[in-house]
Amino acid sequence: MEAETQTKTSPTAGSAEDPSMMIIDLISDLEGVEPVELSPPLYSVIEPQALDTLFHSETGDTPQPSGYVQFTYRGYEIRVQSDREIAILDR
Repeated sequence: MEAETQTKTSPTAGSAEDPSMMIIDLISDLEGVEPVELSPPLYSVIEPQALDTLFHSETGDTPQPSGYVQFTYRGYEIRVQSDREIAILDR
């Protein structure tokens, strides 16, 4: 069986939805559960606040850093890119 990828992109930079919340929403949708039912919590594998601020720029004058963070959560490979696109490789 081939793995599937789901992607979610923040509509605009500085969106109210942080990458950590986007990840929780995607995983809960994939598993058909409410976000509060996910166990272990996301913070058990990565610091959500650090993830949310990693590619955040306070002013439009500062160039956005490029790159990505990749980690495993609940058996999914998750990749968060600097443009706030999130790709989740299904198990």
